[in-house]
Amino acid sequence: MGHLFVSARLALLIFGVAGVLTGCVGMSVADVDAVRQQVDWKTDKALQQFSAEMPALQQKLDSAPAYIVGTTDVLFLGPLGGGTSVAVLHDQRDGTHTYLDIHSVRMGLGLGARAERFVAVITDPVVIEQIMDGKWLLQSNAASNVGDSDEQMRSGNAGIELFVSSEAGVSAGASMDISQVRVNHRLSDTGLSQYNFPNRHTSYDTLSDDAPRYWNHPLPLLGKQAVARGYDLPMPFGVGVLRAAVRQDMRIENLEVGFNGNGTRPYRFVSFGADSDLITEQIKVDAWVLPFLNLYGTFGQVNGDLDLDIQLDGDTMLDQIGKDCTGAIRPPVCYLFEGKQVRFPIEVDLSPINYGAGGVVASGWRDWFLLVPFNVTWTDSDKTTLEGRAFTISPRLGRGFALNRAGRLTVFAGGNYLDVRTVAAGSLAIPGTDQVLDYEVDQSNSDRWNLVTGANWDVTPRLSVMLEYDGFIGTRDAFISAVTVRF
Repeated sequence: MGHLFVSARLALLIFGVAGVLTGCVGMSVADVDAVRQQVDWKTDKALQQFSAEMPALQQKLDSAPAYIVGTTDVLFLGPLGGGTSVAVLHDQRDGTHTYLDIHSVRMGLGLGARAERFVAVITDPVVIEQIMDGKWLLQSNAASNVGDSDEQMRSGNAGIELFVSSEAGVSAGASMDISQVRVNHRLSDTGLSQYNFPNRHTSYDTLSDDAPRYWNHPLPLLGKQAVARGYDLPMPFGVGVLRAAVRQDMRIENLEVGFNGNGTRPYRFVSFGADSDLITEQIKVDAWVLPFLNLYGTFGQVNGDLDLDIQLDGDTMLDQIGKDCTGAIRPPVCYLFEGKQVRFPIEVDLSPINYGAGGVVASGWRDWFLLVPFNVTWTDSDKTTLEGRAFTISPRLGRGFALNRAGRLTVFAGGNYLDVRTVAAGSLAIPGTDQVLDYEVDQSNSDRWNLVTGANWDVTPRLSVMLEYDGFIGTRDAFISAVTVRF
């Protein structure tokens, strides 16, 4: 009965330990330090037991570039099983240690639950870098145990020599194990920012003096130096989806008019207003190339409409068309244009593609941050309906707040400068005539500056959701949303 109780307890521990480790992101500093101390105590005890049982093991450890010590809780239920391990990687090349999470799926045949301790002697330095990047392991396993008795056979992976001993539980089975080894960024303090911007000395997570600290990513350049100076950095690469709905008044310039596809020429005109109502959907790919500089590219499509209301001199249009209105039989167009100022309300449906490039200059200190996004976007249409470019820069200041297990929330406010320069072209059939009006017009946005406010929810360091509103002053209103995955 005692062994059955232990087995049930171990089955619950598998899920409990997994919950504790995945919840580390939202834990307070004191809680993280307590978990770290508990892991250190358990792995140090396991290493001492191995040294007492296998004196020759110490020589292997002393000569190895690195070794891993950990404890595992294993559950077998027929053809499937699983295990969760907490472990510490001791890198003897530089004297650092890194906390690891190891999750495994076991496929075979078995029944029961047990607790294990293990030592993995790493003989190949390449394996150390693979573990830092997230390594998958495959091994066969045949084992049976009652309590702390142990009969096991394990096949090792290249560059790894594995020693395992059971401590408690009742189990028997044979399986093929697939395990993933990942760095526990929270316990190891890898310099990973909980926000989507570089930050130094967060007020929520004052660093422990005992916490190891390193940066193991190819970007940004100088990232290791920045982390060594106390900065936390976002994951270097990102892929996101962005949607922007923008409505603004436009300024009309340099109108050219023609008829029936015979070319256009400059026209004097009177504008009674113009506005655009556009929705842009883009894919965004970015990378932090320097600790405080992110560069990105975008590609997407614009959908919406452009409304123009212009007035032209009718007699000038008749001269360009070449219609004679002096005869007894007058063309219908004479009755519409002769001696009149003619207004043309023009509605243009837009669906061009757009692409752009930009960046973000960013820095944070104790959860306060300054971001200066900037970008240039080009619009191109195979129907020559709308072509041009837009430049924007949007300095903003904000602050981040901890949401415990729900991640981090940042709120911000600032200004947005937008300079749009486009050319709209198209044709309009004139009702009641056989004439087609061709036009080409330069346009720009009426108001360059407005205010911006918004929020960004960093659900985890790998997933964020952003909402933003631009407006308050001027004639431009914009709602922007984005979802970004970082890796």
